[in-house]
Amino acid sequence: MKKLLALAFISTFAFAGAQVSAFQKADSKYERKKTALYNKYPKPNDLRTKLEWLLTEDKITSYKNALDKIAEDEKKVLNNDPPVKTKVTKEADYETGKAAFQKSLSQAVDLAFLNYSSDSYKATLTFVVDSKGNALDAHVKGNNEDVNAFIEAAFYRIKENGKWKPAESNGKPISSTVIMPLVLTFKK
Repeated sequence: MKKLLALAFISTFAFAGAQVSAFQKADSKYERKKTALYNKYPKPNDLRTKLEWLLTEDKITSYKNALDKIAEDEKKVLNNDPPVKTKVTKEADYETGKAAFQKSLSQAVDLAFLNYSSDSYKATLTFVVDSKGNALDAHVKGNNEDVNAFIEAAFYRIKENGKWKPAESNGKPISSTVIMPLVLTFKK
């Protein structure tokens, strides 16, 4: 059982790393195509706007596909170490505090390409911190599915930047669910 759990753990990290590169690949493709589009149509016009929106939709689809693959792989890990439903005596915490994690997440979310119309966005991030302190299975609920996907992608981009301390039940580390309200402020 321990060997199976270790194998699932190792494959998750390898797979998650590959998915972060999938986000980077989508970003690079978008920027490359946008630059070519702007070179072809240097002045704003209806055609350029329409083509730019198609590029944006392609980037969103690439992100969502990467997130689906991550979720599929993380289910295997969660099956071996599911979050407990019992009372937690000590909640999971980020090594430098949840506020620091929220700040890192906020800085990692880049929605400039979406021309998002609001100055801020309210959402709820839910994820699991397993008994080893690994953060996984991120889900964001807010009123815009595309923005939610980019917040989830930012979660996976930064999750290796710091370590989570797992929750405890009577001094024993356990897997638990973390629910974190978010208010992200965007620069225009």
